[in-house]
Amino acid sequence: MAVLQKIRNRGVLLVSAIAIALFLFVIGDLLRGGEGLINQSKQTVGEINGSKVSIQDYQTLFEEFQVWQEIAQQKTSSSEDENNQLKDMAWQTYVQNQLIEAECEKLGLSVTDEEVADMIRLGASQLLQVPVFANQQTGRFDYAQLQMFLSEYKKLKDGGEQVPEAYEKIYKYYMFAQKQMRSQALAGKYQALLAGCVMSNPVEAKMGFDARSTESEVLLVSLPLSTVADDKVSVSDDEVKAKYTADKEKYRQWVETRDVKMIDVAVTASEADRKAMEDNMQEIYTALAAAQGTTDAGNVVRQNSSLYPYSDTKKQKEAFPQMIASHLEGDSTAVAVGQTMKPTYDAMSNTYYTFKVLAKVTEPDSVLFRQLAVIGKDEKDADTKADSIVGALTNGADFKALAKKYNQQGDSAWIATAQYQQAALDADNASFVNTLYAMQKGEVRKLKFTNGNTVILKVEDQRHPVTKYNVAAVVKELRFSDDTYSTAYNKFSSFVAANPTMEQMEANAEKNGYTVRPVNDIPSSQHNIAGIHNTREAVKWLYDEAKPGSVSQLYECGDNDHLLVLSLTGINKEGYTSLEKAAEGIKQQLINEKKIEKLLADNKGVNSIAAAQKIQGAVVDTVSHITFANPTFVSATMASEPAVSSAASKTQKGQFAGPIKGNNGVYMLQVLDKKTTDAKYDEKAELAQAANTNFRYVSQSLLNDLYMKANVKDARYKFF
Repeated sequence: MAVLQKIRNRGVLLVSAIAIALFLFVIGDLLRGGEGLINQSKQTVGEINGSKVSIQDYQTLFEEFQVWQEIAQQKTSSSEDENNQLKDMAWQTYVQNQLIEAECEKLGLSVTDEEVADMIRLGASQLLQVPVFANQQTGRFDYAQLQMFLSEYKKLKDGGEQVPEAYEKIYKYYMFAQKQMRSQALAGKYQALLAGCVMSNPVEAKMGFDARSTESEVLLVSLPLSTVADDKVSVSDDEVKAKYTADKEKYRQWVETRDVKMIDVAVTASEADRKAMEDNMQEIYTALAAAQGTTDAGNVVRQNSSLYPYSDTKKQKEAFPQMIASHLEGDSTAVAVGQTMKPTYDAMSNTYYTFKVLAKVTEPDSVLFRQLAVIGKDEKDADTKADSIVGALTNGADFKALAKKYNQQGDSAWIATAQYQQAALDADNASFVNTLYAMQKGEVRKLKFTNGNTVILKVEDQRHPVTKYNVAAVVKELRFSDDTYSTAYNKFSSFVAANPTMEQMEANAEKNGYTVRPVNDIPSSQHNIAGIHNTREAVKWLYDEAKPGSVSQLYECGDNDHLLVLSLTGINKEGYTSLEKAAEGIKQQLINEKKIEKLLADNKGVNSIAAAQKIQGAVVDTVSHITFANPTFVSATMASEPAVSSAASKTQKGQFAGPIKGNNGVYMLQVLDKKTTDAKYDEKAELAQAANTNFRYVSQSLLNDLYMKANVKDARYKFF
């Protein structure tokens, strides 16, 4: 009882304690849930129709595209720009597939496994037209070749053996191809459904044909906007506001962007760096001039890490860098055989170069040849066999029959100069090429390689004699030294420290040799700010940390040759661009429109080409091949002018038209000639073309609409 009484006396305290414990328990779950949400957000690279795209899914897709590039494009390495293009391709493909799949699900459209299997059997996709699945004879997709690979891959997997990396890559590519084929087939069905909603008619088809097939030649008089002085027209703020309101949809912004002011310092070679390079090139020139033969010259090139590697082969002039090719023949600057070009700087490539012409010959551009590999018990046995084969062939033996005796094909093959002259050939391959091109038609030779292997070569035919050169060149980029970079970094770092705000930087930039420049509307998907490589960290700062007016840290970016500081000046949310931001562009547009109206009013009485030509500031030109189907490009105003095409098409030969209101000026013309092309009207083909044109327009518009409605968010900048 005493215990019960104690509980009763302290009931309020106990209830409070239990309530607090429950509260802490619930809050703990909420906090843990919140932590999960935060972690989930950190793993999200985007969002489509409310569904989040995880970094793992995107990374997997990107890796699949890398395998596609390696297998289908035969490209094993990529530049930063190429890599960024691949990232964007992977993202855009994923987004488009998701949008179409969502629509197809509503419509009940799908692609079955059987349909995909049929496409694979028939090789009905460009994705299957790759060397690894190709027939060696035809070069086309071979289903049997694919089955053979899959069987071998499965045997290795099931047997628990280590699957070679090359096999894993090919299998990944095959799985990627299947997935993409399914998506492409689904998109095809969706587009076919859309195409059934788009029609064309004979009137439209005939008008389209006439618009392309009737051409006009005109004498055109252009009155550019510059013929009206700026002070002759004025635009009020009310007019700007009214234009903005009327055209507001033009100023719709579909993605959030950032405006910045920035200072970009491009680090370049100093005079001391240039002097050091010139001294080094002089030493190389001396060594190259003293080189005896191709081996010595090749060693000089290799020892000095030339950007243009040396191969001991003869190439056509076009195979060499332009600055070298320009000195191989022609004027007084041509370098003769045995001579060496003095070190020269090429501003276009920012390189110094020197080269020696080792030979100049006339050789066939292409050679038809046969080859036979000689295998013996040892080197002596192989030599004996090779001499015997050469003797037999020289005395008229049939090459293919002899090759068959040694279990080889002996088929003929062409080799062209273009096949080898851009490659850095090793000694054996260079020897192979040089031997072939030095032989006469019908000649047979034995060629022994450095590894001891021997082949027999026979030249069957030769084509197109051309001039070729053997040139050893050392090309070196003019780079800044570490000291130069350190000096530039320290100077800029001190400037940034002394001017912590952008206002201070703007006030003091010019006297310190820097330039502040604005860059507007930077989306998070932009890989390079103002075209400068490796600025992803700056983009992350702009979107994750920066507040208007704040200044970034000093970024080392570019190709290790840029220093960057930027300040956030504006955040442009999705929606409509503000009147303040759009005002300047609208004002200029209105000024241009008023100038055109003034030109029209001032010249409304002009009714002949003779009178038009006398107008002050007029530019006269003859323009040919004008059709109604395409806008006329007018060089005097640097504009495409559909109104000129329209006026020329409806004006008869010899007649005058004008004044014509254009986009960038006012025009008058006289038709000099009209003619119809040789094209024949084919109503069926024209109907199909008209329908196809309409379909492309509808399809693209619909995809854009789907994209906008899906509220796509791209947050890849956080990771890539």
